[in-house]
Amino acid sequence: MDVYWIIGPGRMGLSLGTVLASAGAGELLLVGRREAAPDHPLMESPVVRYAGVVPGPPPEGTCLLLAVPDGVIAEVGAEIARLGQPGARCVALHHSGAQPAAVLAPLANAGYAVGSLHPLQTVADPAQGAERLRGAFFTYEGSSEARGWAARIVGAAGGRMLEVHAEDKARYHAACVFASNYVVACVSVATRLLADAVHVGRAEAAQALQPLWGGALANLERPGLPRALTGPVARGDLATVRGHLKSLAGGRRELYGRLALEAVELGREQGLDADTAAAIEAEIKSWLTGKAVPG
Repeated sequence: MDVYWIIGPGRMGLSLGTVLASAGAGELLLVGRREAAPDHPLMESPVVRYAGVVPGPPPEGTCLLLAVPDGVIAEVGAEIARLGQPGARCVALHHSGAQPAAVLAPLANAGYAVGSLHPLQTVADPAQGAERLRGAFFTYEGSSEARGWAARIVGAAGGRMLEVHAEDKARYHAACVFASNYVVACVSVATRLLADAVHVGRAEAAQALQPLWGGALANLERPGLPRALTGPVARGDLATVRGHLKSLAGGRRELYGRLALEAVELGREQGLDADTAAAIEAEIKSWLTGKAVPG
C-alpha cells in the first residue's frame, strides 16, 4: 500500500487527502504546525493520522506532498532535507502552478525524486475541494522517477495528466490565472459598473449579473470556443463598442479595450466580416492610444 505524507493540511492538502483516502490509494500522514489535528471529516478515516511536526526522514516508498503556499515551498523542502536521507524510492511533489520542480533541489540532493503536480482547478473550500479535484486535469513537471507517483494521484482523482516543461511554467500558470482569477476580477468590474449605472448595491448587481456569467460559462462548455463569444464585437456592432469606450475612462477603458481586441480575434474565427473586424479593431486602438475624439 502506498504511503503519503501531506505537509500542510490546508485547503489543498485536505482536498487531496480526501481524494486519496476515498479512493483507497494508501495510508496518509497529515503534517501541520499545530498540535491539534484539523477539524475535517478526513480525520475520521482509519487510514489517516496527524502529526504536529515532520517525524523524521520518511521510510522507503513514501510520497511527500508539499501542500504549502508557494512562498514557503523552498523553505519547507530545505527543512525536510535537513532531517536526513530518506528511505529508498521516496518522492516529493509540490502543487504550485508557477514554481518549478527545481525549487525542491535540497530534497533532490538528499535523495528524493522531485516534481510538481498542479491541479487545473480552484480549491477555495476544503469541505468541497475534493469534489472539485475529481475528474480535473493536472499538470506535471519534474523527474521521470516522480512521474509515476503523480500519475497514481491523478488516477485516484479520476483525472487526466498533462505535462509542461519548467521553462513554460510561468506562461502555463498565466493561462490558469486568466481562466480563474481574472474571470473573477472581470466579474468584479462588471458588478461595480452595473451598481453605479442602475444605482443599486453591489450584492444586488451581482445577483442581476449571475445569469450572464452563468450563461457565458455554459456557452464555453457548449458550443465552446469560438462560438461561445456573443455581444457587440461578435455581431460587428461598431457603434455599441464605440459607445462603451466613450462611457469608460482610465483603467476600465484600457481593460475593456484590451479584452475587446481579443474578442475581435475570436470574432474573426467565427467568421466576422474582415472589413467590419478591421474597423472595430481600429476604433478600439484609437481609444487606447488617445487618438479618438469623443463626441
